[in-house]
Amino acid sequence: MARSATSLYKRGQYATLSAVVLLALLCSQVVSKGSSANLLNLWLVYSIAALGFYWIFALGGRFAFSQTFMMALGGYTTAFFDRNGVGFLGCVLAALVVTAVAALAVGTVLWRTEHFYFALGTLAVTEIGVVLFGKTSSFTGTNGNITGISYPVFFGHELRTDGEVFWLLAAVLTALLLLTIWISRSPVARDLTAVRDMPTVSKTLGVSVDPLRMTTFVTGSAVGGLAGALITHWQGFIGVDSFGLNLGIGLFLMVILGGLASHWGALVGAAFYVAVPELLSGLQQYMSILYGALLLVIILIFPSGLIGLADTITQWRRTSHPRSAAS
Repeated sequence: MARSATSLYKRGQYATLSAVVLLALLCSQVVSKGSSANLLNLWLVYSIAALGFYWIFALGGRFAFSQTFMMALGGYTTAFFDRNGVGFLGCVLAALVVTAVAALAVGTVLWRTEHFYFALGTLAVTEIGVVLFGKTSSFTGTNGNITGISYPVFFGHELRTDGEVFWLLAAVLTALLLLTIWISRSPVARDLTAVRDMPTVSKTLGVSVDPLRMTTFVTGSAVGGLAGALITHWQGFIGVDSFGLNLGIGLFLMVILGGLASHWGALVGAAFYVAVPELLSGLQQYMSILYGALLLVIILIFPSGLIGLADTITQWRRTSHPRSAAS
């Protein structure tokens, strides 16, 4: 009997993770300095944030525009504690806790809204947050700008260069991917799929719809806060303009373009989002048009995203060579 690409893919999760880590390590050795190293780290940070959004959107079935607000909140929280003499790990832990509590509050207020209205509510939270971050100088600095934030410190070693920060970001992303793989291989994955696709039916069958949705929203938002804290310590600076609506749309594009069917799509989409502006720097003024056109192409031709191309190729090979595909 022929095996589906999906089942083969799920059995190869840890092998795929190993390949991704190996590829990232090879890239870090090739581009250890300069702008390329900076872009590699930016890909890692955006992958972390996009993975958190994947938990909220693809697993929990909630479309939230608040991920950039959580990133900013995590960044300002870690900067605030850093200015008050707290160590790096304490700052990052505080950012996680504060963003989780904020997400719980936002989720509680908006919980009875559905789909479009939940997205609008979280968008309003983000817009209000951007204004407040620019005004609350005691927490966010003058006009929302804070400089001189300490470098990440890991096992007593200060990570000053992009090459050193790479190892920290890669370790965090790997840990989050391992957690995501564990979730996808656990019975919780079936409940999350039912909650996302058929929430009303799931409730009648005794599935804890609201707790599962709230959990994915809070944890995914906390991951966004973690990404914000990491990028703040890495760059040593945070400004309110770094976490606006454009990045929120960018995170949405990363997950959609990469593919909603798999958490690997968040990484592919983040790589695409980081690399394309650099490769097409001469067309920067047309980047919005390009992203819009690509989004239309993906939705119409490859609705499973860039990551779904592998399944498409596998299905084509199975159709073209039925005997070799049979097991």
